[in-house]
Amino acid sequence: MNEKDLLLIKTLFEEKNITHTAKRLFISQPAISDRLQRLEAELNCVLIVRQPRGISFTSEGEILYQYALNHLKDYEQLKTTLNSDRDTTRGVLKIGCSNIFSKYKLPPLLSKFMKLYPQIDVSMRSGYSHNRFKDFLEGNIHICIARGNHNWQEKKTFLWEEPLCLFNMDMVEVSQLPDMPYIHYITDPLLQNVLDEWWYSLFNKPPKTIIEVDAMDTALKLVQQGIGYTLLSQSCTTDAPNLYVAPLFYKSSQPVMRSTYMYYRNNYNQFAATKAFVDFINIHVQDTSTKLQPINNTL
Repeated sequence: MNEKDLLLIKTLFEEKNITHTAKRLFISQPAISDRLQRLEAELNCVLIVRQPRGISFTSEGEILYQYALNHLKDYEQLKTTLNSDRDTTRGVLKIGCSNIFSKYKLPPLLSKFMKLYPQIDVSMRSGYSHNRFKDFLEGNIHICIARGNHNWQEKKTFLWEEPLCLFNMDMVEVSQLPDMPYIHYITDPLLQNVLDEWWYSLFNKPPKTIIEVDAMDTALKLVQQGIGYTLLSQSCTTDAPNLYVAPLFYKSSQPVMRSTYMYYRNNYNQFAATKAFVDFINIHVQDTSTKLQPINNTL
């Protein structure tokens, strides 16, 4: 039984006449008789009784008519909803985002996006970039915003670049760092590799690590107490405006930068929610690179 069968039952009930039904549905009378016989065989009951001047429905036929009426009504409502909401983007969107971007860049963007697309159910998970990228590769999220240029052969968009910086209670020369207490923020492996490359381009011994923490805020609070220095992204100056902050440079005088990309799949435009977010970000984050500035926020 399909939509055509239900429409036939509805029309037959309204017309009470096979000839009139055939004209209304633009099909032949023998075709109607064949479909009725097939339906009666499928449902194992008699649906109509032929009369000298038309037809009448059995009790089973009336039940089927009510079913057809409700089903066709629901189907028409579905088509109306889909057609009327064609310009209303809806769906589910799962985003994975690096800690830095989720804290300092994403909130105003996400707020604006959700106001523009209230019918999209958004969920977001932040964390280390390598963990969120792993989620993305495993198909657990639709879009990944991660720091570092990960090995990805499909779509990606450059979003943001900022320098890595030294944070300390007082002004300090970089040459003094090997003998100073270091508060190590445990970050993702790719960023740690960048920091290690920078460190060993300048020094031939490891930093004097006295504390390891897994939260940027904790590292900054320890620095504010004068316990030691730490190395974080420049964005963290927002949370510690009274600290001395200085960008890091390689021995070649090149700044130590960290880039953020949005990763997504080639078929992203087949999913309305994903396409809406990708298009939104591509428009609203055309150039959010933080310019390198020698920040010296001394007390």
